[in-house]
Amino acid sequence: MKFFQLIGLDEVYSFKKGVLFLFAILFFTGIILNADLNVMSPSIQFIEEEFKIGDWEIGIIGSAFTLVAAVVTLLWGYLTDKFSRKWLLVFAILLGEIPCLLTAFAQNYTQLLILRILTGIGIGGTVPVVFSIIGDLFTEKQRARAQAWYDAIIAVGVIVGMVVAGFLAPIYGWRLPFIIVSVPDFFFVLGIIIWGREPERGAGEQEIRELVIKGAKYKSSIKLKDYLELLKIPSNIWLFIQGIPGTVAWGIIPYYLITFYFRHKNYPIQLGTVLLIILGIGTIFGKFVGGIVGNKLYLKKRSYLPIFCGLSQLIGVIPVMITLYWPGKVNPSFIDILPPSIFGFLGAFFISFAGPNVKAMLMNVNLPEHRGAISSIFNLTDSIGAGFGPFIGGLISSIRDLDFSMKVSALFWIPCGILFFVVSLFINRDAEKIREKMAKVRESMEKNE
Repeated sequence: MKFFQLIGLDEVYSFKKGVLFLFAILFFTGIILNADLNVMSPSIQFIEEEFKIGDWEIGIIGSAFTLVAAVVTLLWGYLTDKFSRKWLLVFAILLGEIPCLLTAFAQNYTQLLILRILTGIGIGGTVPVVFSIIGDLFTEKQRARAQAWYDAIIAVGVIVGMVVAGFLAPIYGWRLPFIIVSVPDFFFVLGIIIWGREPERGAGEQEIRELVIKGAKYKSSIKLKDYLELLKIPSNIWLFIQGIPGTVAWGIIPYYLITFYFRHKNYPIQLGTVLLIILGIGTIFGKFVGGIVGNKLYLKKRSYLPIFCGLSQLIGVIPVMITLYWPGKVNPSFIDILPPSIFGFLGAFFISFAGPNVKAMLMNVNLPEHRGAISSIFNLTDSIGAGFGPFIGGLISSIRDLDFSMKVSALFWIPCGILFFVVSLFINRDAEKIREKMAKVRESMEKNE
């Protein structure tokens, strides 16, 4: 049995080898690109000491990294729906990894800030490109599962970044990890250029998939006025809104967790890194399990999926709060980090159920020529929370302390969970409209044959 068939993604074998290669390489680039996202977190204490800055300035870097990238992603989304996604992917990766490599040579705070912003712009550019490619590789039957695998790989990348920085930075300095997590992607880019091929647009729609793969052209293309139409789809709006409070918590807790346990629980950087890694592992399993279960629920009844996501958020808050309230130790050992790690794992596991399913729902309620655009808009609204998260966390920490900041941030997952129940009221109707439109497209294609 072939690998992707073994993991339930057999639809990808409908395409030629170049497309299969591109999909496979996305997994590797996903690991390295997302290692960049959290490579700075374990090194915050060292960077603050070297550049003589505080949580406020570090928070600005984290927020700018995300927010500037999110705004620019709107342009990336439009380009994704108009031009070659293969070459956009190549350009985005290079735009992200060159400044990431140069971050290792930053001489002051200003240089560090600029280079992190440029890295974020490149990484952000890959978001709508990958979203669009997955939407055309898989039909409604396998999208949540495919997105679950990709999101799990992303979570692996985040852990790689934390491991590299968390264990090397205290010994060799904070600069080396930036080199290690950037160099591999230059080789992956070369592979994409030589062997990669993108799927045809529209190939992910079950009504026209066979026709498109055989050579029929899906000719619809995005227009600027279409952006207003995207905002008329209720599922889009409510999925955007729910993401804002949820990502505030995601923007604060992983960013400051190691520093929080260092200052307020008396845990060394290495043990704090172990805790964050275990939370990251919980995220990996949560995305994977959430996507698999969510895919089955969606196929049974579409409204079950957002309800499933909402419940997972509300349940996950409880073990996260236990992790944050767990008492510190005077001379903590590895055994002492295990209880909060177990609760942290469970919290990350449940809360991560939503990630791949939100993206799958957005794919299912939007047309193929709109997926780059809708992904970029979602990334913007998602990044409002994630981007302002480090800033808000740093601000609250400066006014009160980091302990208070962390505990408040976890509560943002509660409104996120509640808003998913609103999505359940609209998801079936919005998805059915896409199916009806694709049926008409098929009729038109068959007439023109």
